[in-house]
Amino acid sequence: MSDVTIVHTKADLEKAIARRDRRIVIKSRALASDVQTIKSASSGAFALAIGSAGVFATNFWNPLGWGSGIIGTLSTGTLITAIVAIGLSTTLVFAVYNDYSIKGSSSIKLAGGNSIDADLVMERTDHG
Repeated sequence: MSDVTIVHTKADLEKAIARRDRRIVIKSRALASDVQTIKSASSGAFALAIGSAGVFATNFWNPLGWGSGIIGTLSTGTLITAIVAIGLSTTLVFAVYNDYSIKGSSSIKLAGGNSIDADLVMERTDHG
């Protein structure tokens, strides 16, 4: 049995992360780009984006909440866009950020000798 999970959609990625799959091959350029954006963020920008996305999402109807949400959005707009686009829960976004290393576009050898081209490869760093 292969230790590689192939995903094409956000829903597939969410399931693979929730299962703590060891190696995830993403076969979608847009999804790979969003994961790359999340992984390349500094820890400070990541924390600000998570906080700002939450404030903006929960207070969009409240003009008092607009200020902090807009400030955070201006500071980390691309990262927030990726977090919102990927559509994962905060717990799973943290898992992408903390628990996986990534490799860009590559070819992965599967059990049995076949290979598959990936837009991005995620590997668990704790293998536990």
